[in-house]
Amino acid sequence: MKEKPTYTIIGEDTVIQGAIKVKGSIMISGIVNGDIVAGDAVRISPGGKIKGNVKSKEVYLNGEITQGVNAKQKVELGPKSILTGDLISRKLIVEEGAKLFGKCEINDQDNSNIVKNQTNK
Repeated sequence: MKEKPTYTIIGEDTVIQGAIKVKGSIMISGIVNGDIVAGDAVRISPGGKIKGNVKSKEVYLNGEITQGVNAKQKVELGPKSILTGDLISRKLIVEEGAKLFGKCEINDQDNSNIVKNQTNK
């Protein structure tokens, strides 16, 4: 029997210091100070903030990421999203109002390396 993927939720009043790794998907409404690796999708809701690299199959951003995003399939930047760092993905969808400060690389390659923010802060 195939195991169903898990869905982890980080609430809006939660602050996590350190890296997170999940097999399934994760939704973040709180603050994460560390890298995130997810086997499926990472969803950052308005008010959600990540200070670290995000690596996943898909990333749906409507909050903030400060560092890099590496998605094997696609990244969606919602109208309230702020990405300060580099982005690598096969597909990128940008809604009106989204903000991207960094380099963007769209390709059909295997994007297996985590992107490092090249901006000195």
